[in-house]
Amino acid sequence: MAPNPDRDLADARAAIDRGDEGAALKRLEKARRGYARLHDAAGLEHLLVLADVLEATNEGARTGRDNLLYAIRQNLRLEARRRAQQRGEAWQDPYPGLQAPTEHTRIAITRGVKFWIALGVVLATLVIAGVFVAVAVFSASTTDVTVRLVNDTRSRVTVRGCDDSDCATIWTQADLDPGLSAERDVPVDDIVEYFEVKQSGRTLECLPLRVHDAYERSGERASVLVGRLSAATPCPGITVLPKVAREVGL
Repeated sequence: MAPNPDRDLADARAAIDRGDEGAALKRLEKARRGYARLHDAAGLEHLLVLADVLEATNEGARTGRDNLLYAIRQNLRLEARRRAQQRGEAWQDPYPGLQAPTEHTRIAITRGVKFWIALGVVLATLVIAGVFVAVAVFSASTTDVTVRLVNDTRSRVTVRGCDDSDCATIWTQADLDPGLSAERDVPVDDIVEYFEVKQSGRTLECLPLRVHDAYERSGERASVLVGRLSAATPCPGITVLPKVAREVGL
């Protein structure tokens, strides 16, 4: 089914209006993936505004929001670089100081200030949306990288690949005994790949892997990235930078 991020964005707004943070984050993440696949920078900018003003009243929601904001900004980075390459211009990083969610430091901004900032950005987004639509479509080809999921725990683990941060739908599953691993190919442009990790007798944990970040830091040469299941944390999970590995062995 073709992505429909505009509908997901509308559903996210409705969830925000009724105070359902979990549903809002789920729809915002789905919209992010849709806009990223369509190379819709204007849509991502609008999404960033909504995600940034989302009230997160508990730790899980705050972690989910931080992960989402990080992923959106990485998507916008990628789109900016693509536009620069297409035009033959030098790329200027729109977020040169971007840090992973685990490294964030915050400056308090009141709700009133956020509202006016959000309103200004939304209006600006609407004005420039036509410019982005007019930009020629980039190549539809995508770059894949292999993620090697290593069970470095002492017990049998079930790991599931999720289509979004709440894992409402999954695209892969593997049961791994200690010391074993499974490999899956994923698109680099998805920025963060979400995995659920379940050990017998333990609370469900999540492993959001910063695939694009690791690939970019390798000089865009990595073919295999290693995610160790012991790095999983209580859902929605703290993002983890996977390690670059050789194609054979660790």
